[in-house]
Order: sequence, then C-alpha cells, then structure tokens
Amino acid sequence: MLLTSLTVLLPVLFVVALGYWAGRAKKFDADQVQGINELVLDYALPAIMFVSITKTTRSEMLAEVPFLISLLVAFLGFFLIVFCISFFLLHHSLGEAALQANLVSLPSVAFMGIPIFRGLFGEQGVLSITTASVLALVTVAPLTVVLLEVHGQRSGNHAPRVSALVVGALESSFKKPMVWAPLFAAVLVLFDVRVPGEIDAMLTLIGSATSGASLFVAGLIISAYEIKLNFEVIANVVGKMVAQPAFMVLLIALFGVQEPFAREAILICAIPTAVLAPLLAPRYRTYESEAASTLVLTMLAMVVTFPLAIVLTGG
Repeated sequence: MLLTSLTVLLPVLFVVALGYWAGRAKKFDADQVQGINELVLDYALPAIMFVSITKTTRSEMLAEVPFLISLLVAFLGFFLIVFCISFFLLHHSLGEAALQANLVSLPSVAFMGIPIFRGLFGEQGVLSITTASVLALVTVAPLTVVLLEVHGQRSGNHAPRVSALVVGALESSFKKPMVWAPLFAAVLVLFDVRVPGEIDAMLTLIGSATSGASLFVAGLIISAYEIKLNFEVIANVVGKMVAQPAFMVLLIALFGVQEPFAREAILICAIPTAVLAPLLAPRYRTYESEAASTLVLTMLAMVVTFPLAIVLTGG
C-alpha cells in the first residue's frame, strides 16, 4: 500500500519540484507564470472537468449527494470554525481571520487534485475533484474575498456594502470557466443529453494539459515565497493536513458516505492548502508571511501526511 502511494506521489512531487527549480532559477517572469496559470484555470482544467462529468450518468451523479454535503461542510463549516477561533480567541483582524480560515479549510484541488486522484482512482477520481473544485469556488473563495473587502473598507474608514460585495463575489465566481463549465455539464447529464464524441475528443486534447501544467505552475508559485516558521504557521499546517481530514472522517460517519466516495473525501481534505490565500494576502497587505509559509510547509508536509492518509484509508 505504501509503495502504491509513493508511486502516485513521486511524479507529482517531481513536477512540482521542477516548477520550483525553474522559479528559483528565474526561468519564467511574472507574466509567463500568469500565462501558464490562465492556461490551466481558464482552458485546460474546465475542459477536463466538462469531459469527466459528461461521462457519468444521472444515477451516478445523484448517488454523490451525501458526498457533496460532506464536502460542503468540510470546506465551509471548517472555514467558519477556524474563522471564529482566529477572530474571537486569537483576536486577529477580520482580514487575518479570513485568510487563516482559508488556508486551513481550502485544499489545492484545482492544481494538485486531478493528477493525484487520476493515479489513485482513475476517471472517477477526476469527477470527485471536479465536484470539490466547484464547491470551493462558489463557497469558500467568494466568502474569503467578501471578508477581505470588508476588512479593507474598515481600514479605509468606509462603510462596507456587504450585500454588494457578496453579489459581486458570487458573480465573479460564476463567470469563471472552471465553475460554469462543470455546472453546464452537470445540467446536460441530469437531462440525459449526450455530448458528441467529436466535442469530447477536442476538449480531452486541451484538458490533457491540466496535470503537468497545473503542478508545474504550482511549483513556480511556491518558489516566489519565503518560509517564516512560528507557532501559528505550524498550527495552520497541522490544522490543514491533520485536523481537516480528521473532521472529514466524522462527517463521513454522520452523513453515511459510502465507498469509494468516503475515501476520496478524506484524501481531498489531505491535499495541501490552495494558493488563493497567498495570492490575496499581498493585495490586502495582511497575513502575508503566514499565508506564504503555510502554503510551502503544507506542500512539504504532504510528503509524509498524504501517503499516511492513503494507507489509513485502505489504499
């Protein structure tokens, strides 16, 4: 089992390390990194998401309902728990609490999920990662942005227009191809509309770039940050890589999630933190070093924690 997990992870870690080396060696400038990032998020990833969903049946999709609920609570519920601890107990500002909650609750499903889950579960795993990505993008991501905007307006002594911020954040999320493309695919499946093979082949071709490009750009992004080690960063890493998967174990029992979805749900939560918080932190000038350090250290912790999670879930 351990050998299987290492076999899946080694190619992933190799490509991330390659991207990290390229970033440290200054092989790509900021505009080039942004271009690769847009290739993944706006073209390749939405394409492979669309294809993976349209290959399922309506009954298979409906069977995912307990899985969907558990993911929603694991992302949004865990975000709210960490936010309350950060804001009320640790006395962080609204922006700091939002970023800390994002770091601990949002896994990097878009960049790292597909290559890992395809190796572990085949195409069924891609469908699960697609579901997780969409849920994250329409819940935790816009909520984080809204809280940061309120934080920014408070700092600037302007009255926050919360309702406008919520609507704007949701509109922004639903305009992203990696949100509307899988949602459109889900509608087609629910109405038993079959996608022609020619379209499937075209989207598969661009979608096949997702795995390698997403991992490479993840390495490029990580290379831009320096590590700052303190108690809070360590707590963030433990919260993301240990506490959230453990929380998912409880949710699986609570909602009666069946295999293989139960195992997939735990492993989704065992993926390192997403890059969103480190990208947002400099824009709002808050929690910058902690966000960057948490991102890098969860990636390093993954070398130990993810194989362990695979073994403990019966892989």
